[in-house]
Formats: sequence, C-alpha cells, structure tokens
Amino acid sequence: MEHGNIRLRQRSNGYEEPPESQHPEQNRYLKRNCYIISLPTYAALVVLIIGLLLFWSVYALHYRLPTPLSLKDIESHPERFIAERALNHLRQLASYGSKPVGSYENEVLAVEFLTREISFIMQQANPEQKISFDIQKCAGSFFLAYKPYGCTNYYSQVQNVVVKLSSSTNSSSSLLINCHFDSAPTSPGASDDGLNCAVMLEVLEILSRSKTPLKHNVIFLFNGAEEGLLQASHGFITQHKWAHDVKAFINLEACGAGGREVLFQAGPNHPWLVQMYGDSVPYPHGVVVAEDLFQSGLIPSDTDFRIFRDFGKVPGLDFAHAMNGYVYHTSYDNLHAIPTGTIQHTGDNLLALTKHIASSDVLSNSQKHAAGRIVYFDVLGLFMVRYSEIAGIILNVFIVALSIFTISKNVLAIKSVPGLDHAGYLKLLLLGCGIPALGWFLAFISVLLVAVILDLFSSSMSWFTRPFLVFSLYYCPVLVCCMLFPVLLQNCMNEESPLVPGLQGWLYVNGVQCLWTILLLAGTISGIRSTFIFMLVVLFPTLTSFVLSFSHWGNNPRMWLTVYLPSTLPSVIFILYQTVMAFGVFIPITGRIGPVKNPDIIIGIFAALLCILSTSCMTPLIILVKRPWRVVAGASALHLLTLLAVILTPLGSPYSANPSAPSPQRIYVFHTERIFHDILGHVQSQDSGYWLVNVDRHSPGSVWSQIPEVAGAQSVGSEYEELVGGLPIFSPRVLQIIENTHWIPASAPVFHHPTDLELISEQNTSQTTTRLAFQIRGYQRSTCCACGHCSNWSLH
Repeated sequence: MEHGNIRLRQRSNGYEEPPESQHPEQNRYLKRNCYIISLPTYAALVVLIIGLLLFWSVYALHYRLPTPLSLKDIESHPERFIAERALNHLRQLASYGSKPVGSYENEVLAVEFLTREISFIMQQANPEQKISFDIQKCAGSFFLAYKPYGCTNYYSQVQNVVVKLSSSTNSSSSLLINCHFDSAPTSPGASDDGLNCAVMLEVLEILSRSKTPLKHNVIFLFNGAEEGLLQASHGFITQHKWAHDVKAFINLEACGAGGREVLFQAGPNHPWLVQMYGDSVPYPHGVVVAEDLFQSGLIPSDTDFRIFRDFGKVPGLDFAHAMNGYVYHTSYDNLHAIPTGTIQHTGDNLLALTKHIASSDVLSNSQKHAAGRIVYFDVLGLFMVRYSEIAGIILNVFIVALSIFTISKNVLAIKSVPGLDHAGYLKLLLLGCGIPALGWFLAFISVLLVAVILDLFSSSMSWFTRPFLVFSLYYCPVLVCCMLFPVLLQNCMNEESPLVPGLQGWLYVNGVQCLWTILLLAGTISGIRSTFIFMLVVLFPTLTSFVLSFSHWGNNPRMWLTVYLPSTLPSVIFILYQTVMAFGVFIPITGRIGPVKNPDIIIGIFAALLCILSTSCMTPLIILVKRPWRVVAGASALHLLTLLAVILTPLGSPYSANPSAPSPQRIYVFHTERIFHDILGHVQSQDSGYWLVNVDRHSPGSVWSQIPEVAGAQSVGSEYEELVGGLPIFSPRVLQIIENTHWIPASAPVFHHPTDLELISEQNTSQTTTRLAFQIRGYQRSTCCACGHCSNWSLH
C-alpha cells in the first residue's frame, strides 16, 4: 500500500507482500501464486560459501591418490602393483640426470639399466611365462606436418629396448605398451618419462610371475628417442619384427608431474578401448574435452600416439600426467615432484587395463570393432561414463526436445497473469532470454578488457603462481555482468507491473535453460563431442522441470524455484570438477605458448565460460535479494582491488623459485656461431652470440634487471636477409615465433668437430633442372632448412 509519497511494505513470516494494484483480480492472483521469500543480502554470501565448499570438495577429490604399497606388502599382495619397487627403479633411472638422445647417459647407462632389470625379471619369472627380449637399433625418416611448414625427421642408430610377454595360445595379436627413457636436455625426466618406465617394469614383473599366461601377447616398448620428435617409436612400428602383430597400444606420457594420469586421446574410431578402460581400471580419469583441445593444437606438445596412429594404423589410448606442468622439461622434474601415490595410481590402472585388453577376444580382430568415435568422461574419478557418438547425438536431440517442451509449458503459464496482454507477453519472453544473453556477452567482453589492461601494464600471468587470483580477476567481473542487467531491469520495473521478482526469476531461469539448449543443439549439429557438457547443464533442470510441470507446483514460481535450483547441483559439481582440471593443466602451459599470445585472454575466456556454466542459473536470481546492489558492488570492489594490487604490488609477479613448488620462467638460450657463404661457398661474413628463444609473454624483459647483457639484446624481427636468419632452428614450431626471438652478440662457442656441408655432385638433368647432392658432417643433432623450388628430394 502507499501513503502519500511513502511506500509501505508489510512482512509476514519472512514473505514480502507484492504491491497493491488497481486491478483487484491481478492483486489476488499475485498474492495467491507469486509470494516469494524476501532473501536477506547475506544469502548471497551463503551461496558463495556453499560454492567454495563444493569447489574445495571436488579439488580434494581431483588430487586424491591411493595409498602406495611398500615392499613389506608383497607377501600379502603378491599380484598387486608395488609402488615402492617401482620407485626404486625410478630413483636409479633419474640418478643419471639429463638423458638426451645420443648422450652417454641415454645410449649406455639407461639401456644398461633397463637390460639389467629386465634380465632379473626374466630370471624370476614363472616357468609358464615365455619372455623374449630385444634391443633394436634403427634408422629411418618420416614427415611431420607441423605448422607452419612441417619437417622431415631423419634418424639413425636410435635404440629401443623391447620385451615380449607371449600368450598361452601362441596368439598373433599383441598389445603394445610404450614409454620413452630419453629426456629433454634440460631435465632429468623423472616424470617425463622415467615414472612410466618404472611403472612398466613393475607391471612386467607382476605379469611375469603370474601362473597363468594371458590370452594375447603384451609388448613392452622402452623407446630411446621420443624428445627428438618421436623417432624411436617410428623405428619400432615400421621396422621391428614384432610390430606387425600389434593390434592396439597404450601410450604413457607426461607434460607435468604428480597427480593422476589422464586419458586424453583414444582411438581413432575404436570405442571398445575406452569401454575396456572404463570397465577395468580402479581409478578412471579422462574426458573427451581434453582430446578435442589437444587435437586442436592448443596444447604445444605431441606424443608417440601420433606415430602409432598415422604410421602403424593402430588404435590406442594416450595417457599423461598433466598436473604441475611448471616442472615439465626443467631441472625441477625430479623425484621430489612425484608423490608415491601417483606411482600407485598409474600402476594399478595400467595393470588392470593390460590384463583386461590382453585377455579379451576383441584384440584378435580389433578392426571388426571399429565403430566410430566415443564420448567419455569420468565422474569425480569414481566411474567412467562412455557412449558412442551416435548415441550421444540421439541423447542430445531428445534432451533438446524435452527442454523445449518444458520451457514452453513454463512460459505459457505466465499468460495466465492478469493484466498481461499479448505484446507484453512476447516482450517478457524476449527479456527472459535476452537479459542473460546480454550478460554473457558483456562478461566475455569484460574479461578481454581485463586481459588487455593487465598486458598493457606488463602484469599478465599474475595468476601463474597464484591460481586463486583467477577468481577475483576474472570470475568477479563475469558474475557482475551476469547480475547487472536483471538488477537494472528490476529497478526500472513499474510498480504496477504484474512481473514481480518471483516471476522474473522464473522467467530468467527458463531463459538460461533455453540458451543452453540452443548451444547444445548447435554443438550437436556441428559434431562436437565436447557438447556433452551443455547436455549435462540442460539435462537435470529439464528432468526436474518436466516432473514439476505435472504437479500443482508447476504454476507456482516460489515452489518451482525451490525445487528447480537444487536440481542444478549435479551439473555444477561436474563443472567445478572440470574447472580444477582445466586450470591445473592450462595455467602452467601458458608459460610455454610463446611471446605473441596474451595468456590472460586464454585464461580469461576459460574462466568466463566455466563461471557461466556453473552459475548461470543462480546469477539472475540476485533480484530476489533485498539489496542486490550491495552484492554487485562487493564483487566489483574485490575485482578492482585485486586488479590494482596486481598492477602496483609484487602480488602480480608471475614466477616463483620456491623449491617445494617452483613455477619458473622459461627462456631457451643457444650459444651460436653463424657463418654466411655465397653461392660459390666463399665466406661472406660471420658472427656469434646468444640466441634467446622467448617462450612466454614476459621474455626477455623480465630478466633485464638480473642479466645486464639481456638489456642490449637485439630483436631478430622479420627483416633478416638469410634463410631463417641463419639461426639454429631446433623445431619447426619455432618458425612461428622467430620474429620475437632475440640476439645478444658474444664470443664464439668452441666446437671440437665443426659442422661441414660439402657439395658432392652437381648434375643437369634437363635445361631447367639440376640435381645436387650434399654431404653433411656434424653432431648428433643437425637441422637443415632449405628454400627454393625442389621437384624432389631425399635424405640418406
């Protein structure tokens, strides 16, 4: 009621009366159907606390590891994976330090270690088991279509240590398990990939002591040249005598250290492998989203999976330890970075999966089971959900249809509100979808703006060591944008409007469901398997709304919202679980994506998408709070204070040298000598210096104050006259960022055996064609870059 210019409200039992209207019929309707609880402002804080508790719960689930078994458990668990025994293998292999291809540590010490351990396993094996052992030295070449130009990879004398555990039935079908024992030149490679070598040795030992041989052969491939662009795996799958029996493979990799190994590639087109993985392993962990992202090229890595798939035409599963990617290819990739529980987790899963596949009838004729792609994801690490792509399409279409039905039924109920004409009804429907959509659009704009501002102040990657800053830097502006327009519209609403806050909230929630339904349909039509996330966001609210539509609560916004909102919890929990994994993987990766890309844009977009996915049903309901502007102002203040602190204080420093949790900056430095020749081979000029390859956004400026020589570094730029600037290109991927590398003049390095390029022969095969033959003498690794019109060429 109103008295003079003062509007009076009457409260009863926590409910707020809607305004008195000049339309008695409308007023009675509102009183009967639209009472809503007038929520105190601190209700928003309660929701935030509940959200944080859910986040920490799924965080704990994501990082939980099984209790590792020790040597004293062998007697009581003779057929279990023993983590301590595998750790002893890893300790010895990691003690050799860095093991690049061609080094004494890799070619002699590591091979001797593997040979010695395998020989011991063969001696202790059950007499019923037949074990064969081979050391392969191979040479060959192949083309890798890396952007922008690709490369031909030629190798010689690389080594593979191969063990074959034969079946009881003389089967001609084999399961291949692969890892690599070489490491990057800058790392001891404890996780990448010594851990998996140790796990494979332990699995081999357990299987070899079993009284009952498996139905099919199991080949353990310890390859000695993966870091040099996947060479040894190519040598095995194209040349080894056992390769033609391989019907499926398991590849074990790492781009981090610790945590649980994740299944991030499967197939192609062999869904039975994922089905067996989900049926057999005790700790499933994998999601098809990771496969879509990896194959998109967003992650700057590759694995032997590509070689077995493309050159061996063999289906398989690709696993990697992806957490704590800060230590990947650094000196910090040591034993201290690997919890023993990680070894137990990987070992238990690999042992169970190996037994299951090698005992199945499918392996002997796997091509008959090639049945398209599969959608898969684990639920909190407890079990694996998997279904075919076709089943996924049918499920998505069904849920879209059911969602449209429930939304239509809900919004039609608003027609019964007295005082609402047809034009007003259509306007409300547009607002129901338009207001949330506008908030989403503004949210993405806001994170892009924040990313640009931070980059302008040289404060990007402030979350690199402190991931919690992502919340206040990016989640807060997203939440503000999603809450802003419902609050503004509520303030502009005429007091005589029949659309009281309860009905508005009802309308917005249905509008949000409509938006996700549209995205689900679009993703399904596009054939994107990761669309299953939209399906989960739509599924639970749709089922709840469908049930409510047949009850007397279906037309009561207060009761409908009371039941509907808790139904979104399963999808919220799943999104939070994926959020932990996504940021755990991608935040460290931003430290090696090159200086050109602004990593804050990538993380900001991820944050906006994940925030909207998990909160989209809640944010419009801010209008139910008594003082919504306080919530909006609080989130805005937290964001602005964090933004200023990041820009003005050391809080924004991206890196950390904390020995227990390092997050270092990467800069590749090559001590280089360049000698430029003319077409006749005469030396025209020469110089020497340090070539700095910058692999993150802050290089090399972040080290100018610590290393005075870097302050005088010259940008290579794009105006060099010689091919690739005469620089020692070590990977074709470097060509994408060569313009952003730097050169520091310095004295020449000492080469004991200088590289020599000699023209052996020159033959004119036609008036327009000349055949040239060169001979190159140099070190274990050499790169040749050629430019010009070549009709054909070869490497020998």
